[in-house]
Amino acid sequence: MMKNKKKKDMKEFRGAEAVLSFQEDMVLKERNVKKYRNKTIDSKLRKERTRIEFKILEKLYKKGIPCPKPLKIDEARGLISMEWVKGKRLKDVLNRDNSERVANRVAEIVAGLHNQGIVHQDLTTSNFLIDQDDNIFIIDFGLSFFSQKKEDKAVDIHLLERAIESKHPEINQHFMKAFLKEYQRKCKDAKGVLKRLEKVEKRGRYKNKTKSYS
Repeated sequence: MMKNKKKKDMKEFRGAEAVLSFQEDMVLKERNVKKYRNKTIDSKLRKERTRIEFKILEKLYKKGIPCPKPLKIDEARGLISMEWVKGKRLKDVLNRDNSERVANRVAEIVAGLHNQGIVHQDLTTSNFLIDQDDNIFIIDFGLSFFSQKKEDKAVDIHLLERAIESKHPEINQHFMKAFLKEYQRKCKDAKGVLKRLEKVEKRGRYKNKTKSYS
């Protein structure tokens, strides 16, 4: 929790990349200044990343993909204001009973991103929220970028699989089986992406194997 809050009803949290301020129905996300970088370069990077994130939110929201509604952007400050999606992190509610249903919905959302040429790059169960009506939303596009490359989309899924395996090992296989089945149905380029995923996973296994002998 940050000190010197401007208003009593405002909650602020500082992360590695940005400060999030929550007030009423709005979230303010301001990218942190990186003091170890040259000021000119840092300003340019913050503006660029802020602009990309806002464009991604705009595109996804217009396409009906459940994400926070973008409201305003201030590139000079690296600031985005957006709708506050109130809900619980999927990380805290995912279990064996709901894993198949949740996996299907997550797959539909991820396929929606990939169909729009957007790679999230941080697909974890902390970046999905479930609201009181059981709707699932995807959040935090701070690392996201535009790409049509099968490799990038495959890495996206690989990162999700690693996150599930790490945080929810008891349902990992069940979740991913349902996810991949639904992703195949909803993603336009699923065949190519999943073929590339096999290569990505092989590289991962090879790296782990070489590390174990080092």
